[in-house]
Amino acid sequence: MKAKFTRTFVALLFSVFLAGCSLNPFAKKAGVQVTAHPDANVVINGESVGKTPYYAENKVPGSYTVQITAVDSGQTWEGKVNLLGGTLTTVHREFGETQDKSHSYTLSFEKLSNAKAAAVNIVSLPASATVSIDGNPQGFTPLSLDIDSGAHVFTFTAPGYQDKIVNATVQPGFRLLLSLTMSALDITPTPTPTIATDSAAILTPTPANTTVTPLPKQASPSAVLAKPYVEILTTPTGWLKVRESASTSSNELAKVNPGDKFAYKESATAGWYQIEYLTGEWGYISSTYAKIVN
Repeated sequence: MKAKFTRTFVALLFSVFLAGCSLNPFAKKAGVQVTAHPDANVVINGESVGKTPYYAENKVPGSYTVQITAVDSGQTWEGKVNLLGGTLTTVHREFGETQDKSHSYTLSFEKLSNAKAAAVNIVSLPASATVSIDGNPQGFTPLSLDIDSGAHVFTFTAPGYQDKIVNATVQPGFRLLLSLTMSALDITPTPTPTIATDSAAILTPTPANTTVTPLPKQASPSAVLAKPYVEILTTPTGWLKVRESASTSSNELAKVNPGDKFAYKESATAGWYQIEYLTGEWGYISSTYAKIVN
């Protein structure tokens, strides 16, 4: 299943009130912006402050608890943020049908000792999500690294979750703290095969104008393998997709199960293993849910 990208657009804002000179009474205050879809009620440190979108630029710097409750469904998200003087902290929540179909991000900032440097620290749920910055792979969450100041595009992918893109701007002298929750993809169950009775199969006629898609070949792990080999780890779905190439958008060839073991080739693509899922048949799996046994 090819995942759709979710885009969000945010920036570090230095308004007249937040970044003025020493005579500005708001120079040491912090800003916070809370948005949600659909609309939600906002509670900060136990006090109701209204509905989304909520914006305040005169907060005292420090730690705050933000609670967002969807008006229509009553679904609730809660998290802690640290407001830094002279910066705007952003919290956004997209409420889905269930908690696992919802996603969110929080953007806040830390002051660096080097006024010319810029950095980013990223955490995600699920952990070990693949991170690309401006189209260049950087590794897996949690991730911390120095970056150039300015606007950046952060792309996140993880098996079983919808891909996500966050656009953010980092000013010199600050570290961006990006906390992300991804939404789970819908998983289509495999149809139960028809069981034959009295030596005759029960056949269900195919309706007219219906396209029947054959099931993919199921992988056959080898019983005895020479080391090193790849072993499949526990996954959120109970299985792991084998793909035609090292990409979450490539065709699915088969599914493998936790505990299965396969011969493998070293892949030049970070985050993927190439395994022999059937005799003479090779495909790619995410290295997030597999390990090499030596």
